[in-house]
Amino acid sequence: MKQSVQLRLLLSLCLYGLLAGCTQYPKDPEDTLTKVTGGTLVVGYSENAPWVVDGANGPSGLEADLVRGYAKTVNAQIEWKKDTEQDLLHALEENQLHMVIAGITDDTPWKKNISFTRPYTELEKKKHVFCVIKGENAFITSLEKFLHSQKSVIETRLQP
Repeated sequence: MKQSVQLRLLLSLCLYGLLAGCTQYPKDPEDTLTKVTGGTLVVGYSENAPWVVDGANGPSGLEADLVRGYAKTVNAQIEWKKDTEQDLLHALEENQLHMVIAGITDDTPWKKNISFTRPYTELEKKKHVFCVIKGENAFITSLEKFLHSQKSVIETRLQP
């Protein structure tokens, strides 16, 4: 009987130790979500209508509007960076941006170097994604939850 109690106590302590080490998953090795929340979200964009349209006051279009909506949910200011898709994706790979929008689909050859959100919509058999910093899983999860919450808005905006 005494061994049974000791075994239970030992197993309980081991389980407690394991759970204590599992705080806040998923994690961001570079703390992107923490830095962006209440801070600045740095977003690269390249014009690709109707997803992203350049304008005098920054980008507009579906993806730009989604970024603005997401930024509100994490109380972030947006710093927009306009460039070519290739230069933006290289900057993302170097962690100089938090995300890139440009009407990008999940079949881009850059998929080995960067990460994507899950597809937020599919149009003409192309799955559209946001490009994000590789390995920043808490940030990606937060963005994906927001995009999922906007599913009906996205579908309505894409109707002909």
